[in-house]
Amino acid sequence: TQITQISSNYINKETLWLAFLCNQTDTLPKTFFSSPPFIHQNGSSYSYMRYKMTRKHSDRIEWLEGHGKYMHLQELKKLHWPTNINQRFLINQTQEVITKILNKENSFLNNDLYYIKTGNLKYFIVDMPRAKRFFARAGYDFSQSNKGCLFKIGEICWKKKAKNLQSFLSQSTTVVFLFTLIVLFLATHGLYSRLKKKKLEEERKKHALRILTHELRTPIASLILQTNLLRKDLNLFPPDNQDQLMKIESQVYRLKHLAQKSLSYLQTESTKLIQLNNQKIESLSNFLQELLLEYEEDRINFISNQDTSLVVDPYWLEMCITNLIENAIRYGKGTIDLNLKVIENKFIHISVKDQGSLPYRSLKDLLKAEHKQSKGLGLGLIIVSKTLKELGATLCLNPSPTTFTIEFKLKKEII
Repeated sequence: TQITQISSNYINKETLWLAFLCNQTDTLPKTFFSSPPFIHQNGSSYSYMRYKMTRKHSDRIEWLEGHGKYMHLQELKKLHWPTNINQRFLINQTQEVITKILNKENSFLNNDLYYIKTGNLKYFIVDMPRAKRFFARAGYDFSQSNKGCLFKIGEICWKKKAKNLQSFLSQSTTVVFLFTLIVLFLATHGLYSRLKKKKLEEERKKHALRILTHELRTPIASLILQTNLLRKDLNLFPPDNQDQLMKIESQVYRLKHLAQKSLSYLQTESTKLIQLNNQKIESLSNFLQELLLEYEEDRINFISNQDTSLVVDPYWLEMCITNLIENAIRYGKGTIDLNLKVIENKFIHISVKDQGSLPYRSLKDLLKAEHKQSKGLGLGLIIVSKTLKELGATLCLNPSPTTFTIEFKLKKEII
């Protein structure tokens, strides 16, 4: 009799996992990975072992997004998986620090940091010099020494700090010390409350964006269906209308891709601006020329002094270049040049130039002006600049004639 015929009430998690590995059952309960115990007796988490069984890259990413939080910190460190700031801090701590936190010690010292408990598994962390200066004003010093302690809190030894006689006689150091502790804890609580309020506000905004992105899927799906129906009778349209229909279809799929990227990002806790999927573009020249198929041929010229390859996320690179081209079409003058230039085999320059000019001395001045005047939800030069920074590139401006240049440092990488 197979294990699937036995009531799950009589099977522990380890036995059920073994049955899954031995193909005695095809599926696991929905709550198998999200309910304790999370760690197998071999020391690995169930989520991590299931991840190792997944071969397809996209399936691995999807698994990490949904189940990474059930893995051990050291497993996340090994996978270099994007984590929030608290997880990244814990990943770099020693096992001794982790054990003290799990044991809920009220306060302890480690290297150059002073840990003060503020709640259940919550700690306020101060660097040692700052903490010593703070308590020195109350006439106290602390260390892990066991000699000459006035009193001890956990493993921390508190001593009176040597001062002149007049200072000791003019104040009650014990009262001052207790008052200092109260002020510190109140300040910690206030800081925690403000951070919690800010986090709730950010989550509220992200939730609204999740709903908006999710609701976009219905009209996008409808547009794709309509364009597919029109493609069946494409030969019945005049050539000019056929080209227009192909451009509409391309923009609809671009919108679909953007909605998928946005929803994927909003469902993660990553602190990065974008999620990258780097690939090797074998011919950057072909990549740029294919991008220009969306535009009128007599308006944009493509110029290249040398072709090259580039390891980058093609989606986000195309997004940035397209935005610069559309800005030139919308606000620039005359013909537009898309120029690919390799400089001394060290740098790659991708520039978009029109025949107009801008009343700004630098890109910094232009970004400030756009920040004040921007009213739309488009990508915008500010986001282009930040996105290129994530891609490892920089954006430069020559105001006359208007030329935006994307600069990459040339790297010889093989994927």
